[in-house]
Amino acid sequence: MLQLCYSWPVPVDKVKNEAKLLAQTTIIRIEKHTDQFKVSPNVVFSGLELIPDSSSDKALDSLGSVEENLGIFQEILSSLPVDNVDQILADIINLQTIIRSLAVSIRCAPLKSRNTGHLENFLKNNLTFRFTIGNVALDRLQKYLLKLLRNLDQLKKC
Repeated sequence: MLQLCYSWPVPVDKVKNEAKLLAQTTIIRIEKHTDQFKVSPNVVFSGLELIPDSSSDKALDSLGSVEENLGIFQEILSSLPVDNVDQILADIINLQTIIRSLAVSIRCAPLKSRNTGHLENFLKNNLTFRFTIGNVALDRLQKYLLKLLRNLDQLKKC
């Protein structure tokens, strides 16, 4: 059988630029959303450690961890009834797809599905605090995306 079409792979730099642009756009959307609801950064809540926190000075370590963390943010935002996050959620899904394509471009194996039982239980058991959890997640997502912007060019391992 003959191939009917052939295309050149998209340059990695172009894909990284798309990821950066989408991350910047999402950060702006989060800023607009969180201007209405400020949550204290000192809030203490059992289970918040399940939400990725990028407050440490440690750089992001791999494309796989970025994809996994974006998946956690996606799960949180899609499971909580927080208003006006549909576009942010769509941005995260698209960004996760871009990160996955970057991983494929450097021949990374597909990410294994993770056990989300603890996160699901935390979200289900704390539905009463959905606004607080949603705003903490958005705050941490914004910080995570800022760190991703600073470190994306150095991410070269799976």
